[in-house]
Amino acid sequence: MAGPSFLGNGSRAASAGATSIAPSKPSAATGTNGVLIASVASKNNAIHSCADGDWTKLAQVDSGASFTTSLWIAKENAAAPTFTWSGSVACSAVIGFFGDPYAAVEVSVSTSSNATGTGTPHTSPSINTTQDDILAVYFDQTASTGLLNQPSGWTRDAFLGSSTDGGSVSFGHKSVASSGSATGAISAAHSGAGEWVQFQIELRSLLPSGDVAEISKAEAAAWVEPDDGASFSKVSIGAWIDAPNEASFSKVDVAGWLDYVGVASTSRRRQACVVN
Repeated sequence: MAGPSFLGNGSRAASAGATSIAPSKPSAATGTNGVLIASVASKNNAIHSCADGDWTKLAQVDSGASFTTSLWIAKENAAAPTFTWSGSVACSAVIGFFGDPYAAVEVSVSTSSNATGTGTPHTSPSINTTQDDILAVYFDQTASTGLLNQPSGWTRDAFLGSSTDGGSVSFGHKSVASSGSATGAISAAHSGAGEWVQFQIELRSLLPSGDVAEISKAEAAAWVEPDDGASFSKVSIGAWIDAPNEASFSKVDVAGWLDYVGVASTSRRRQACVVN
């Protein structure tokens, strides 16, 4: 399946009392097409800020009178951030890294949900996908310790934390193939007790401009004549897939991709991802 995937996370930063936190970037984040998501927690209701203009706050949600969590997004090549607030309190932060091998990931979130509470389970409402091949991601922050279990139907990517600083965080993902699909509400058991905030967000890869109507494999196979082994420029195919590039590739390569898809029809976007 095309689309974004989880590629790693940096080390969790934490303090028993501070007015700022500076989580490390994931070591694998060395390119330009991926995105970084930072989850920041502090045991107060102060507003989180970041002086680095590369980082955009997606949301900040309070749970009770003394726990708040914010989510931030930046391009993969952004500098490691420092998040600040008023009042020295226990705090923590971690950065997740997400990318797509065929396309840049949007540095924004098109749809999201969140919920708060103090007991177990931790929950968040389902969201409806807005594009094919998206990655739904959840972040589950709590002020306490205790295991944050993997939600059914999701992959948990990390569980980190301690009750002596900013609490605990769990985050994970699921890939969703079709636009308009429900990701499903999350219910994750927690062996501890304390205030919590859980988010669901949608990460999308950038589409090529122009038409993304579907064509049949038979139509595409007839056009590329996969058995003759000739080559042609991406400029020629660019008019069809709306993703021109000056390099060239063989018709045999295209035929192999068409066989790989294994479905009756496929979007021009998926073809563009492969030849680009």
